Amino acid sequence: MILGSKGGVGKSTIALLLAKQLCSLGKKVLLVDRDQLGYVSWLVRIKGKGLVASTVDNEEGDYLKQLDMSNGALTVLKFYGDGPRFYNDIKNINSNKDLLESLQRRYKDVIKIKHDFVILDNKSHSFPSSREIELELKAYLSLYPGTSSYRVFVTDSHKIDIENSLYFISTLDRKVNENKLGIRVIAQSFVINMVLPQRMGEIEEQTRSLRSSFDSVILLPFLEELYGFTGEVKDIPNLKEINKLTSDILKFYDDPSKNFKRSF
Repeated sequence: MILGSKGGVGKSTIALLLAKQLCSLGKKVLLVDRDQLGYVSWLVRIKGKGLVASTVDNEEGDYLKQLDMSNGALTVLKFYGDGPRFYNDIKNINSNKDLLESLQRRYKDVIKIKHDFVILDNKSHSFPSSREIELELKAYLSLYPGTSSYRVFVTDSHKIDIENSLYFISTLDRKVNENKLGIRVIAQSFVINMVLPQRMGEIEEQTRSLRSSFDSVILLPFLEELYGFTGEVKDIPNLKEINKLTSDILKFYDDPSKNFKRSF
């Protein structure tokens, strides 16, 4: 689950980088675009309305894209991604039983596609108790109860944004505990994105204390070729830091004694 308290910090890019790395290891990945801006969906050339908007408008929709990725496969679902109508669509779905059942039926058809991992790319400041998140989450858990979640929090390197992210995480933990939505968080990483090379040592020192609160803390350098990337997903640059993050995630799932369902 890719989360953050602020937009524009690279959550969607990191979701894609993780998906590509998992695919290179032979995994089948379902990437659910839950951001109303729909950057991931746009990048993989999904041109139609998202699943929610298609359901509200009673259209078949073109909200799914399947890509062959080296050794694995990537499926991208445009769940939202239709801009300002997002809030009215949520209101309509939640007030209309037929629309809600139609959405759940369509979504379950998607998640029955074989996958090893689900990556959830969220809009900023998302909480599992929010109605727009519940729409997706409850439908998934109805098919895959007990699914475990590895949370990846993303921020930029500004001190105030790091502090706001930590406050967001503490609030999120409280809301998850209060609502008991069946999410089993097994681990979490903190990703500080777009760190200028000359500040890498400074940020490393500033965040040293965070390493006791997270299973890993990853610093990603600012890269011009990633900023506003518009190419094919297969051409997105490989980063050693993402390889490390992927390894950190996989170690929690590859232990056969844990028997985790695979979602994050």
